Amino acid sequence: MHEPIVNHVEDYLTRSDSTSLPAEFTAHLVGCAECREELTAMEQHSRVVRILKPAEEVDPFPGFYARVLERIEAQRPISMWSIFLQPFGRRIAIASMALALMTGVYLFSTEPGTSPAAIATMNGSQDTLPGEDEPGFVLGSNVDQDRGAVLVNLATYREQ
Repeated sequence: MHEPIVNHVEDYLTRSDSTSLPAEFTAHLVGCAECREELTAMEQHSRVVRILKPAEEVDPFPGFYARVLERIEAQRPISMWSIFLQPFGRRIAIASMALALMTGVYLFSTEPGTSPAAIATMNGSQDTLPGEDEPGFVLGSNVDQDRGAVLVNLATYREQ
């Protein structure tokens, strides 16, 4: 379709009898058979569309939007993380977190000995720690006494 026609096609298809078209449009239409045929076909299509247009606004059937959204969701690619949203996957995730928490607590609570008895054992010293000969001695019961034991062990350390 040529430029003089393209610029005014919409005006031609929606015109009323009182609307006049530019002179160059009508002159080109008289001289060009190709543009005339195309415009005639467009006019026929326009009439068919106007005939099929409902007289009043039509609302979609109930559930239309829900069905459209379901189809969109069905076409969405499945994520590897969606397994954790299903009941079985959620249970696995919770069990894994619980296992990790228990492992962390175990490792934290069994940290290699920094107690005076452990230091004495690492030093190879079988000497008694200060306060051990006292009745009812419990390691860790008296922080000052434990600090003293560590200092004594460090002061009496001998390399063998």
